[in-house]
Amino acid sequence: MMRFAGVSAAIFFALAVTGCNTMGRQPKLQDAVINPAALKPGENATITVKVVDKHKIVQRVVATVAEDQRMKFKMRDDGVAPDEKAADGIWSYSVRVPFMAPPGNFTLEITAYNAKGEAINVKKGQKEIGPLTATTSWSITYPPESAPADAPAAEAPAATPPPAEAPAAPAQEPPK
Repeated sequence: MMRFAGVSAAIFFALAVTGCNTMGRQPKLQDAVINPAALKPGENATITVKVVDKHKIVQRVVATVAEDQRMKFKMRDDGVAPDEKAADGIWSYSVRVPFMAPPGNFTLEITAYNAKGEAINVKKGQKEIGPLTATTSWSITYPPESAPADAPAAEAPAATPPPAEAPAAPAQEPPK
C-alpha cells in the first residue's frame, strides 16, 4: 500500500510540476508560405502549409484572403500539381493574381476543418481556445509603366512652319 501511495504521489507531483500536456495531440499548421511573396498581376503563386496531425482530424484546409473574405482557396494534399506528394501533410494550392487586383500588402489566413466541415478548435494558450489557423503575407505591385526595351523611341513631331499670312483684302470704299 505504501508503494502505491509513493508511486501515486510521484505521478501527481510530475503532473503538477509539468502540467498535463495535451498540446502534442492537437493538430498543427506550420510553415505557411506563399511563393513568391512579391507578385504582379497575372503572375502565379503557390500556397503551401504543413499539417501535423497524428490523429487524422484535419480533412480540409482552406486559405482565405483576410482583406477580401470572398477569396477562398481549397488546398489539396492529393499529389495533383502543385501538390508534390499525396498524403505527405503538405497542403498546396496554385493561384494566378487577377489583372485587376489592387496593389498592396495582404494576409492569407489558412484554416483547418474536420470531416463535418467545422473549423477545428485547439488550445492557443492556458485558457484560450480558437480555430486552427496559420497566416502568411504577400504583396502585389504594379510594374512600372515604361516602353519595352526593344520598342523604337517615339520621334518628336517635325516642327511645322507658321502659317503664311493671307494677303490683305483690297480696301473697299465706304458705301455712299
